[in-house]
Amino acid sequence: MNTGKQIIRKLAVAESFLLTLAMGAYFENRFVLRIHIVVLMCLTVIFLGMIYFIDQYKKNLLTLFVLTGILFAFIIITLALKVNFIKEIGKLYQWCLIYNGDEKLYERRYGVIVMAGILLLCGVVTYFLYHLKMVKNMAAAVLVVLLIISAVYKVNIPKITVGVIIFYSLSTLAVYCGKLYYKSSNTVNNSIATVYLAPACIIIALLSIWLPSGNEPIKWNGFKYFIEKAQEQGARLITQLEFLFDRNGNEFSVSFSGYSEELTELGGEVNVKNETALKVKTQNKSTAAGYLIGSISDTYTGRSWERSRRSRELEKEDYSYDFYELLIAFAREEGGDLTNFIKSRSYDIEYYDISTRSLFYPLKTYNIKFYRDLKFNETPQGAFLSDKAKGIGFKYNVKYYELNLNNKLLQKMLRERAEDSRSVSPEVLNRTAVKLFHYDMLPTDIDMEGLKQDLDRRSAEIKTWYTALPDSLPERVRILAAQLTKGCENDYDKLKAIEAYLNQLSYTTSIGKTPGGEDFVDYFLFHQKKGYCTYFASAFGVLGRCVGIPTRYIEGFMVDYKNIDSSGAYNVDSSSAHSWVEAYIEGIGWIPFEPTPAFYGARYTQWKEEPKTSGYSNFGESGFIQPSMPPAYQELINSGENFQLYQPQRKNYVLPFIGVVTSILILFIGITFIYYNILNVKYRKKFENASDNGKLFFIMAEILHYLEKEGFRMTDEDTLLTFAGRIGSKIKFSQTDFLKVAVIFMGVRYGEYEVKTQELKDVMEFSKDFRYYQEQRLGKRKMLLERFLFLHFYQ
Repeated sequence: MNTGKQIIRKLAVAESFLLTLAMGAYFENRFVLRIHIVVLMCLTVIFLGMIYFIDQYKKNLLTLFVLTGILFAFIIITLALKVNFIKEIGKLYQWCLIYNGDEKLYERRYGVIVMAGILLLCGVVTYFLYHLKMVKNMAAAVLVVLLIISAVYKVNIPKITVGVIIFYSLSTLAVYCGKLYYKSSNTVNNSIATVYLAPACIIIALLSIWLPSGNEPIKWNGFKYFIEKAQEQGARLITQLEFLFDRNGNEFSVSFSGYSEELTELGGEVNVKNETALKVKTQNKSTAAGYLIGSISDTYTGRSWERSRRSRELEKEDYSYDFYELLIAFAREEGGDLTNFIKSRSYDIEYYDISTRSLFYPLKTYNIKFYRDLKFNETPQGAFLSDKAKGIGFKYNVKYYELNLNNKLLQKMLRERAEDSRSVSPEVLNRTAVKLFHYDMLPTDIDMEGLKQDLDRRSAEIKTWYTALPDSLPERVRILAAQLTKGCENDYDKLKAIEAYLNQLSYTTSIGKTPGGEDFVDYFLFHQKKGYCTYFASAFGVLGRCVGIPTRYIEGFMVDYKNIDSSGAYNVDSSSAHSWVEAYIEGIGWIPFEPTPAFYGARYTQWKEEPKTSGYSNFGESGFIQPSMPPAYQELINSGENFQLYQPQRKNYVLPFIGVVTSILILFIGITFIYYNILNVKYRKKFENASDNGKLFFIMAEILHYLEKEGFRMTDEDTLLTFAGRIGSKIKFSQTDFLKVAVIFMGVRYGEYEVKTQELKDVMEFSKDFRYYQEQRLGKRKMLLERFLFLHFYQ
């Protein structure tokens, strides 16, 4: 009996070691902690050895003394070395926030500490979960499923982890099949069988990871389709429920699509959702990608972009003034060659898997048509917000003008417009509107003087609000802006110089958050030198303001004309969420710029006429224009290692892992509670339906379980009576000791007579008093655990 239990305990330690090592290898690879496998094995042995020692000798007073001694020795050593624990924990936390696998950010001591914590947690969980057979079987099944999902989504898993999962699953399956074929076998014999089957399982596991495999991974097309459809329908259902119960909603931000962890601060890990946010239809799509404005911010704080709370004095909407300023600029060019400058386009937009108060529209919009009576309020910055959120099925139409940003004459206008103050008559303005803009709804008696005054007031307002920077902005950012724009004689050239500079940096969505106390743009420009759209747009906006040019920070969606569905609508996925910047060129209006390298080709694709049936040309084909750099700052790009191309790095999952493990533990506690209640109900039913003799057997099994917890164990040489004699009167309640209970049981067991009512009552009273005694001694929570273990193993 004891030999069998020792085998079970040793098997628990062996399998816990393998699972802990496998999980440690996986997380080491995932977090890029750079810990050698030998170190992993040593740490695993140390922690599991400690766990086994504590579990084996937990009732031994010596164990408590040893643990207390180790703790005191650790405290004395740290005090002698003058280690500030709080400070070190804070440093470790900051390192976890910023470390993303970059070798320059790696610190070995923190890597070892994090790895040790992971191994300790995994060791505790695997060792104690092994005692629950149902959980062990479920864990084997879950691990196999996770292995398949990882293969489908091409998640890199170390071979040692794959081998251990295969071995663990095969050994668990072997035990389960053995129980099906040999129902008379007990737990010990099944565990011993596992020992004999282990070599075969190990050989199969080793062959599975060592045999050569094909270069192409398994496609899993059917499984992928099922998963994608389930995710899509689940995401839509969640959005519908959110929209149903929360009509207040929020303003759109890229965090809706996974581009930040917090709504208040910029940057951090990207967790892009694979959902269709909008559906867009158009009959006259451009060869360049479309851009939809969702939110506009005018205030940079050093850590975020915000909307200032101010009132506007002008009567019309900002997009209306923007349209008139552009119209006047082109009217001044009447008689010149204005072909291929501007085109009128339209979008039919439908909200799909999104719920927000924001209205999405392109720059230079001149008409918005809703299909039912709705009212959107314009923010002082020019964005549109509804009082309540709009969700699935909300539709509207927008008409807008697209500028050909590659047109040389348009670029000439952008360079010279601030110096052109020629007046324009209402007649010339109307002719330009009809001829160039195809717009015939302009009033014939427009007050040009009043319009000019409004545009001047608007320009002054823009220069006030959209050039402000925080006092905390490091001076070196302003110096860099001055260096980049040296030799540029107008605002447009300055902006293109800044844009070209940023386009030489590296694009990545795998990047840590900006440390506390650091300016977001400064840290990006001088430390990280890589990032995604939020980083590039923020840097462009701040650098532009440093040289006195008004800029505004935009968040919205990019419309990719390659992503088309069967109805002819273009799907705008959450992954198409984007940030960019618009700069104010006086005399022209707001003009978009694209500082993000991965999106530059989408913004500046050359215009070309295409048949309606042809597909959208890929970004960066013949229409792609590389940004040019003036010689004044060309040397800044080529000066050393600061601007090396980015090599893809792994995401930082250290802190999310803690949240995942916590969620798993909460889920496990819930499942255990449900399982305990199921066992309790089954036990009660069996007890109530049993005869008096059967009830006596149930009670005796429970008493023997409690006796073992008191340190009384039957040996192979013991009979029940000799065992009871050894205990004597040490266990006695209400004038009934265990010897009397044993005599009653032996009489029924071997005398083959029915137990008397009074005898059964005495045994039940003894069991009840024994349970109450243990509850007082151990506490209610530990007694509940003991009761759970008894119900689990007895049934």
